[in-house]
Amino acid sequence: MIEQIQELVFQEIQRSLVGDDASETSDKTPLTDVAMARQPIFDAKNNVMGYDLLYRTLKNTESADIKSDAVATARIIAGGYKSARQGLRPSQKLFIKFSTTMIETQVIMLLPKEQCVLSILRGTAPTPGVVEALGAVRKAGYKIALEDYRGQDEQNSFLSLADIVKIDVLSCDPEDVRKAVDMARDRRCVLLAEKVEDFKTRDQCLDMGFAMFQGFFFSKPELLRHKAPTSSQVERMHIFSLLSEKPVNVEALSNAILHMPLLTAGLLAFVNSTHFSFDKEIKNVLTALRLMGHVTFSQWLCVNVLGGLDDSPAAFEMSFLASQRAKFLESLGETARAAGHLPSGVEPQELFLTGLFSLLESILKTPLTTILEGVPMNPSVLDALLGKESSYSVWLNMLEHYLRGEWDEAIDLAESLGLSEADLSAAWTMALGWSSDFFSRAGGFC
Repeated sequence: MIEQIQELVFQEIQRSLVGDDASETSDKTPLTDVAMARQPIFDAKNNVMGYDLLYRTLKNTESADIKSDAVATARIIAGGYKSARQGLRPSQKLFIKFSTTMIETQVIMLLPKEQCVLSILRGTAPTPGVVEALGAVRKAGYKIALEDYRGQDEQNSFLSLADIVKIDVLSCDPEDVRKAVDMARDRRCVLLAEKVEDFKTRDQCLDMGFAMFQGFFFSKPELLRHKAPTSSQVERMHIFSLLSEKPVNVEALSNAILHMPLLTAGLLAFVNSTHFSFDKEIKNVLTALRLMGHVTFSQWLCVNVLGGLDDSPAAFEMSFLASQRAKFLESLGETARAAGHLPSGVEPQELFLTGLFSLLESILKTPLTTILEGVPMNPSVLDALLGKESSYSVWLNMLEHYLRGEWDEAIDLAESLGLSEADLSAAWTMALGWSSDFFSRAGGFC
């Protein structure tokens, strides 16, 4: 039986990955049959060392037969890897969840061991077939992570095979956490704290010996209320205020950019890249602004201004996430508008700013009202960012649920806006590709 399933799964993975690098198109095909997100995993120095790949299996398989389920999961794994690897640096890993059947197929061996970590799903029984397969996978050089470990006796046989042990510090009883930590450390496993929701918990986990951290502590900032913005940050927020004016004063914007040499250099490098392929070299900012077009220029500038507000590793990752959030919401807004479902008073470009500014407090560790002082903002966007009810709140809530892997809640909110699960998936895939491609073409943050 397992040999038959294995053959089907291998065929599906190979079919999904064939021509993987052969064309630009294959990597950008939306995965409209699966909901997917990735959550960053930080090390002790707040560097992003990898991502946990979250996915929702297909609602409807052709039958209840295990072969169909395995093939559906294989399709998700292959497609998820192709999508989520975008923007990955060589040292970063993707943690991919595997069920019993998928572990036994050893299908992970079709994915690169330098990038992929096999995560043993909660509830997986250590049957002889599973243990044998994990041994083969580990021998082949793959890292193995044990999910949701609580010191359960039935999971202890996995400890000798696991390189990384993930412990849910939010849901676990503190005594269970300590027990799990002691047992994992005895086996020399690296400890990963899951569902770290604030910096206090993160620091407590660090004291306990955890080396990796996953959760939304980065989106619940430890605000330093007396921290004054630096002169560079003030200049960058001034650029945001100029962008918010209607109509935009191009000359004033050009003068503001010229006062920031790195931003000027980055802009000229971007406008002279192969993405535009203008006939002659562009050597001044004002010409660049006029040739790029308002939307492209504004988005490039917003992302780069945001990315330059703080140069710490965590802030860099949050800026990348903020740009992805921005494009995700804008794309969904465009989809809703094309279908005639976009609510009155909601604009895709304002949705872009809503997503972009949604992590601004976390990047600067300063209250949003202080950061945005003097920046003209759509009151409804500002209310949504401050947690108040507005026409943009439902979009921001949908975004948060989706990125947490809370699929049902995200889909319910999407449907209330006339959007489908497929729309969410396509927007996420496009946004991730856009952010990765956008930064590579722009030469990074300035």
